[in-house]
Amino acid sequence: MKLILVAIIIFLSAGCADDNDASKTDTKEELTDHEKNTDQKQVSDHTYNEEQVEVEPIEESAPSYEQLKKTIVEKFENNTPTVWGENIDGVVTEIDTDDKVIALTFDACDSTPDTYDEDLIDFLIEEQIPATLFINARWIEEYKDDFTDLADNPLFEIANHGYDHKPLSVTGESAYGISGTENPAEVFDEVYKNQQLITEHTGKSPDYFRSGTAYYDNIAVKIVEFLGLTAVNYNVLGDAGGTFNKDQIVSTFESAQEGSIFLFHMNKPNSDISSGVIEGVQMLIDKGYDFVQLGEYDDHLK
Repeated sequence: MKLILVAIIIFLSAGCADDNDASKTDTKEELTDHEKNTDQKQVSDHTYNEEQVEVEPIEESAPSYEQLKKTIVEKFENNTPTVWGENIDGVVTEIDTDDKVIALTFDACDSTPDTYDEDLIDFLIEEQIPATLFINARWIEEYKDDFTDLADNPLFEIANHGYDHKPLSVTGESAYGISGTENPAEVFDEVYKNQQLITEHTGKSPDYFRSGTAYYDNIAVKIVEFLGLTAVNYNVLGDAGGTFNKDQIVSTFESAQEGSIFLFHMNKPNSDISSGVIEGVQMLIDKGYDFVQLGEYDDHLK
């Protein structure tokens, strides 16, 4: 369990962390910035069984929310960020593999009514296309029953898309006119509140996190890592926040390569996303690609 791991990390590392060594987790390979329609990479076919994974109970010795928050603040409050952007060092953008696979990821970030693209999800279910769903707390609260159904379906891997859908910053940086978190305490709240919410609903802690707007600074990424999560973005921008038309969406599939991670939205039913994805997925199937969840290639994410 993630909380157990975090507890162990805290008790082993508290008091001996250097401000300039913001995280003791393994450093990922240096990433290359990707243009939003660039080449990509990915992985192979797997069987999805319906067995329920047994979840270990949270130990009583696990730190409380406030204890963990205090640890984060003390560890990172004097760290100054040097990088701000989407695909920065420490943020996964692709799968390092020669397998002919693609990871489809879908964000759900709106809390208003009629923001569930059921046609899109129904297509994935009917065609048995696995995907990783990055779900924001606001969407969970609006669509609790639908969220439960998605989490119970082995085709879908549930990931954390933040609590208030904010860019992840320790200095209040903004992206697309949306103000980001302003300090390590707010970064913790944005990540961990939704982590707890998803765990309460599903009994399983997510392994992956994507910030609102997909923007981070490098200290915020270190905090995500310290909490036992992996920050994941993309190397194929599939719908540009739902603004692409069908032809534009289909064209993004033409740039797919082994290990590509696509970013789409599942909360824009009035867009062309579902029709574009349906055509694009069939195109890649015809080319011999398979679709995978991120967790199947966890050791190959970069």
